[in-house]
Amino acid sequence: GKYYCSTDRISYYLPPQIQPKFTYHELVLHIASDEDANLSRLQWHEQSVEMIDGLYQIENLFGHKFLIYRKQDSRIYLGDDEPLEQRIFRLEHVRYREYRLRHHQSNKILNIYQHSLNNEAPLVTDSQTDQTFTFQYVNDSNKDYYIWPAHQPPTHRRKVLDIHNDPYGHARQNGAQVQSYDFHGGLNQRFRLHAINQNITQLANKVFQVNLCDT
Repeated sequence: GKYYCSTDRISYYLPPQIQPKFTYHELVLHIASDEDANLSRLQWHEQSVEMIDGLYQIENLFGHKFLIYRKQDSRIYLGDDEPLEQRIFRLEHVRYREYRLRHHQSNKILNIYQHSLNNEAPLVTDSQTDQTFTFQYVNDSNKDYYIWPAHQPPTHRRKVLDIHNDPYGHARQNGAQVQSYDFHGGLNQRFRLHAINQNITQLANKVFQVNLCDT
C-alpha cells in the first residue's frame, strides 16, 4: 500500500484545519478566564476603602467587644476586660487597597488559618504568613466596615471576618472566636476601628513592663 510519513499520519488523524480551532478555543477560554479574574479584582478594589495606616482597636458591633490576641494559642478572640496592649493592632498598607493587620505588641500578622476558604476557619497570628485584607463600608455613614480576607479568588469572593454566633447571642460573649464565614451582612460581621495614639501604647507598654517586674 501507500507509504505515509509521520506527518502524513498526524494529518490523517488530526487534519490541519481542525488544529487551529482547538488552539483558538483554549486561548479564548484562557483569556476570558483571566479577564473575568482581573475584572473581579478591579471591582473588588473599587468597592474597598483607602484606609489610614496606624494603630487601632477593632470593635465588633454585635456585642461591642474588641478583638484581642491570646498568646496561649496565637488566636484572635473577642473581649473587653483584657489589658490594652492585647487589643491594639497596626494597620499597614501593602498594595492597591489591601492592608496587613499586625498585633502591635507581639508583632505577629493576622491571617486566616492555613489560608482556608472554609467556614469557621479561625483568625490566628503568625510571624511568617503574610495575609492581606480589604475594607468595605457597611453603609453611607462611613464608620463601619466589612473586612474581606484577600487570599480568596476574586471571582468567588464570599468570606468576611465574622464572630462565631452559634447559638445566637454567642458573639456577645468574651472568648467568642473570630473567624471567616460566608458574607450575610449581620452585626457579627461589622467592625468599627478606633484609632489609638502612639503615646498611649508607649504608656501601656511601660505599665506592662512594670507589672512583669512586680510579679
